[in-house]
Amino acid sequence: MDHQEMERLFRTHREAEARRDYDAIMDTFTPDCYLETIALGFRSEGREAARAAYVGYFTAFPDLTPDDQGVAFGDDVMVAWGFLQGTSGGDWLGVAPSGRSFAVPFTNVARFEGDLMAGESIYFDLATLCEQAGLPLDEIRAAARGRAGVAARTS
Repeated sequence: MDHQEMERLFRTHREAEARRDYDAIMDTFTPDCYLETIALGFRSEGREAARAAYVGYFTAFPDLTPDDQGVAFGDDVMVAWGFLQGTSGGDWLGVAPSGRSFAVPFTNVARFEGDLMAGESIYFDLATLCEQAGLPLDEIRAAARGRAGVAARTS
């Protein structure tokens, strides 16, 4: 896949995210895709698990929006960076919403296989997000560790 095709598919993916069209989001991924959130230590593998992760994020942050500022390419990878913006409007990992907003720098690394995305790894500063959104960092980290531990035992 050339760089233009990668960027076209990534934009299609971003547009589906903006519409909260989970089927269209999953259509941009390979069947054995992954969604990895580095700050939380989560890696959701397969379309069903990745879809559930998206539902969780968009439930916790209903207006979650990446504002891509730039992109770079490798042979089978595209990196996007910018600011991740949203408002804590629903439970996140069992922690009640605060109603406060955040805007944190992020980097998204998307790998490609064939004509689809193999997966995404998302990097952001969890402490800054929690501070801005008024969420308890220690509770989010503990819940993330618990969830990651359950995922490791079931895989």
